Amino acid sequence: MTDTHAIIQEKFPKHPFADIPESTNIENLLLNFFAMSQAFPYIQSGTQRDLSQHFIDRNECIPEHVELTTVVANFLCWDETGGFNLLLASGLKSLPRILETKRFHSNLLKKDLQHILQKDINPDYSPVTKTYLDKLFKGLSQVCPVSRTAYMLGFEMHANDMITALWESISTRYQVNKNKLAYFHTHVGGDDPAEAYHVLMTSELIKQLVPEDRNQEFIDMTIEAYQLNYDWCQALVNH
Repeated sequence: MTDTHAIIQEKFPKHPFADIPESTNIENLLLNFFAMSQAFPYIQSGTQRDLSQHFIDRNECIPEHVELTTVVANFLCWDETGGFNLLLASGLKSLPRILETKRFHSNLLKKDLQHILQKDINPDYSPVTKTYLDKLFKGLSQVCPVSRTAYMLGFEMHANDMITALWESISTRYQVNKNKLAYFHTHVGGDDPAEAYHVLMTSELIKQLVPEDRNQEFIDMTIEAYQLNYDWCQALVNH
């Protein structure tokens, strides 16, 4: 994990969202970002159907490597849809309140963006974002555990960098109190930000799913996965 992170930081020293030019259609960027946030838990959970079907069609037992990425994926979805923080704060007695979908992270983001833009909004599933989401789904659905883990790690590492950069940029651009932006504060703010644990949890898969003789392949695939997310952000900045 340390080597991979160092290589990523060297190859991608500055995120596109860290210095958004005035010429960028910032509202368009934010609405596409909202689309990604809304789609992610559905995409991550949907990958399990393709993975399980691969083995069902072959009349084979679903292997442990699928179980390992599934349990991480399930947690990521549970967290993104607000369940984890609710139970952490209020215990099992609060379980019926998961139906209050205002806790979905995408809905926290929507509220933040409506505050910033001063109007109601909808996500923009533009062609560039739909193409990106299709490629992300394929990467996260790969039967090869090394490739699948690389795409999970690449997404989470990039998410940490992306959200941190965008949080700083829009706080400055719109002159808002960054600590009142709930979505961003939940992910990368405060004394114990969640996104760092997402990266750590995902990186733990490496120990069990990436054999030593495939380490370089794994690093290359993680760079490829990070690049996919990075290029989508750059395309939004350039739009």
